[in-house]
Amino acid sequence: MVDQIIQSDGLIKEFPMGGLFKARSKDPFAKKRVLDGITFDLPKGLSLALLGPNGSGKTTLLKTLSTIYSPDGGEAQICGYDIVDEMKEVRKLISFVSPAMDFQKKLTLKQTLDFFVKVTNGDMALARDFIEELQLDHLWNTKLETFSEGQKAITRLCVGLQKNPAILFADEPTSGIDFRRKQIVLDFLEKQGKERTLVLVDHSPDVVDQLCDKILLIALGGTVQGMVDVTKLQNEFNYMYDIMVIPKDQMTEKIAEKIWHRYEMIGGMCRFFAGSRAEVTDIHDKIIEWGGFIDFKTSGISIEDITLMWLAKHEKELEVKLEEERKKVKQAEQEKLAKQAKRRNKRK
Repeated sequence: MVDQIIQSDGLIKEFPMGGLFKARSKDPFAKKRVLDGITFDLPKGLSLALLGPNGSGKTTLLKTLSTIYSPDGGEAQICGYDIVDEMKEVRKLISFVSPAMDFQKKLTLKQTLDFFVKVTNGDMALARDFIEELQLDHLWNTKLETFSEGQKAITRLCVGLQKNPAILFADEPTSGIDFRRKQIVLDFLEKQGKERTLVLVDHSPDVVDQLCDKILLIALGGTVQGMVDVTKLQNEFNYMYDIMVIPKDQMTEKIAEKIWHRYEMIGGMCRFFAGSRAEVTDIHDKIIEWGGFIDFKTSGISIEDITLMWLAKHEKELEVKLEEERKKVKQAEQEKLAKQAKRRNKRK
């Protein structure tokens, strides 16, 4: 019995260099490494968000785990099946949803879903439930050429859901969906998350907060910085708002401490963190009482902000852990090479 629904061990993905990068390289066959040894396990029953800066390889990782891209090194298993050697079995168990997914615009919503049901041996029931939940039944016989971006995003999710997958891989699944329907979509996917695993790339904090149990942090260069538990993250940094203060003169830590105990100095400015509206009001009153500011601004904190704080706090222990994992990967590669050499010697 497999306890991990996803296992990734040293996954590597490279692409041929083009344009200016190719011109600068002396090697005409040079490649750019987008994923560089991605290693993590995801236990059954949990859902995952991939978080990192643009260009860190989040979408590439989704596509590699979804068997759209073949890895150039390392290995991964989905529900115990190897993504390369047992690709057919993997594809029966997963769906992949992306804004890049396009449709035949002259077909209606029903014709489109009928097509994917036949091609993937799927079932319309779950997609139909989804449409009914959104109260979009009137769109069944409407051609996709008239659909808004939000309606196209809903269609993509329908295509993903009709397979009734064990894992739904989704890149920006709620992009373009209006605020009212977005919450209905999130509530529906949250229910689905109890029956299947969701693996998402999404920059919206409310999506990650509501749908995901874990966050995989990916750095530029395609390396894993760590795996964070969303609940633990929120408990450790129970912040909802930040108040950025631009002082007339440089604010000292002593002044900041008097105003509020949770703060971060950024150059000559200061950022205060509040866990509730009442705390925000209290901080505002103390800033005004102090009076040494040009301006201050309050905004909501995203899951990305909190994750960066977590990284800063745990940077050293993460580095130690990652170094240990790198040594294990290197040792495994050396053992593999040694076995290959031994087999070659036997043949001779």
